[in-house]
Amino acid sequence: MTITESHLDPTRLEKVRHVGTKVVARCPACAESGGDRRGHHLLIQPSGKFACAAYPGDSEHRRRVFALVGVVGEREQDPGQERRWREKRVNELRELRNSQQLINTTKAKRSAIIDRHVWDPADVWENSPQRIDCPLVEFDPRHFLASLFPVDTLLWTGETHESGDRHARRWRTCRDWASAPECKRVGPMTAPAIWMPETVSRAAANVLASPYVVLDFDGFDGAKPETPDQLQAHLHASFALIRWMREGLHWKLAAILWTGGKSLHAWFHCPSQEVLESLRTTAVPLGLDAGLIGRPEHPCRLPGQRHAKSGKHSRVIWLQARRI
Repeated sequence: MTITESHLDPTRLEKVRHVGTKVVARCPACAESGGDRRGHHLLIQPSGKFACAAYPGDSEHRRRVFALVGVVGEREQDPGQERRWREKRVNELRELRNSQQLINTTKAKRSAIIDRHVWDPADVWENSPQRIDCPLVEFDPRHFLASLFPVDTLLWTGETHESGDRHARRWRTCRDWASAPECKRVGPMTAPAIWMPETVSRAAANVLASPYVVLDFDGFDGAKPETPDQLQAHLHASFALIRWMREGLHWKLAAILWTGGKSLHAWFHCPSQEVLESLRTTAVPLGLDAGLIGRPEHPCRLPGQRHAKSGKHSRVIWLQARRI
């Protein structure tokens, strides 16, 4: 028995690449008017279903995409393939339900966790393995890196855009960064990654090791604090959650840094991939930016850096004992 099927012809697409199990490409309908030059709009699922990120739910736009690169043909029906597709769909729905249940459970227990693990900022400061009562520990990015990484590891620091051949100088060993003179710019950003030798691009493929995960506490349920009172409540809750992760979940804390704005960065020694996946699922109810979790190539702020909006400088609040 034959069935009629339709799909997009990948040979007629531009900027095609695989992202996980999906295909991302330049949307041909957008390209007609010169749009989507970076090739981010068209998303094709493993099932063949597709959509344009710039026109979600726009059936006319989808029809235009298919008119430009679509194919209609016949194939022999494969009962085994249909069964596998149904099983895959059932598994996907089960995972979705499990994820939503985990999110709901986390949100329901959040207040109790915060109340049970109160960690006053003054106590955080006092509990730090390194004393934070001197500018070297509180504000110096060189000391910060030397406290977290072995001396011979290759590290990146710089502006977010500084990646590629023209910015090769932004990769140096921890020893070189730690001994850099004051006149030599360190930062303002770094990444919780150790890079492969001769790296000049801050791409995930160039990460040699991921010793840390940085948790960016930037607002619960996607809402950032706006008023001073909201900010104080947010910081209070964030410290409590960090303490819960450290004492209740037994994660090894490496550093806490205030960005100078509205968020805290907690550096933890990296847990297992399974734990990271669970954390990514519950990021929103825990007040975390999911984009940093499991992405060691992603930039994060060093201490002693002026925040563009507040004008205040980022500073260390808690720091593990310095490496020998």
